[in-house]
Amino acid sequence: MADFVKVAVTSDIPTGQLRAYQAGHTKIVICNNGDEYFALTDECSHDAAPISDGNLDGNNIVCPRHGAKFDIRTGAVTGPPAVIGIDKYELKIEGEDILVKVD
Repeated sequence: MADFVKVAVTSDIPTGQLRAYQAGHTKIVICNNGDEYFALTDECSHDAAPISDGNLDGNNIVCPRHGAKFDIRTGAVTGPPAVIGIDKYELKIEGEDILVKVD
């Protein structure tokens, strides 16, 4: 059964930034596009690189190794060389706490 786990507070992740966290046994990256926060698996589907070492480009997270792009709102591929999307996790904000739903 999946539960929400507190991983950060909103002030930890400034607008336009991303940060890596461990949520249970899952490595995730949380992104702040200025409007919302999003949680994705912290692994590029192209070569398993930690995508949290990359950067945000609008609503895309860019892998630092080969430039693959993923939509932070869905996890879908938006730029090669990746062809498979990455997992997106349900996220909610309670006060200043960022909670992510993980198994």
